[in-house]
Amino acid sequence: MLLERAGFTVEVHPSNVDETVLPNEGVHALVARLCRAKAAACDWTHLPVIAADTVVSIDDHILGQPEDLAQAASMLAQLSGRSHRVLTGVCVGWQRHYLQQVVATEVRFRSLSSEEIAGYLLHNMVLDKAGGYAIQEGAASFIEAIDGPLDNVMGLPVQATLRLLAEGYY
Repeated sequence: MLLERAGFTVEVHPSNVDETVLPNEGVHALVARLCRAKAAACDWTHLPVIAADTVVSIDDHILGQPEDLAQAASMLAQLSGRSHRVLTGVCVGWQRHYLQQVVATEVRFRSLSSEEIAGYLLHNMVLDKAGGYAIQEGAASFIEAIDGPLDNVMGLPVQATLRLLAEGYY
């Protein structure tokens, strides 16, 4: 959606990369590794590939995609009234040549009641969302402050992606 809004025609091809966090792997290293692996898994010779991976981090603890709604509720409760970082690794590749960047956005949520969290989870699909929320699907009202690209929180920092495309002469 973000790339289409930037004027691109997009074909989506899931990479099916194992997103398990490696022992002692930090959030920056995780998203950098995963976006590169996703690009390599989908590498085509006739078109550039854009791959990304987004993770939420609070107190250096990675909040990936929740396994169930109870875990999503727990994640939102952890984020309530606090700041967290959203990191996205984006990788542009073509003919096995890759350029990548990690972009960070600091997000502060206002305090959320358990009723707000339950209502949000009732009306939004969050099991495939890092940190258990999607800013474009109702969680925008949770945000008290943001420092960094908003589209990064949505899963793809478009300006960084465009710079990588231009740098690689795609």
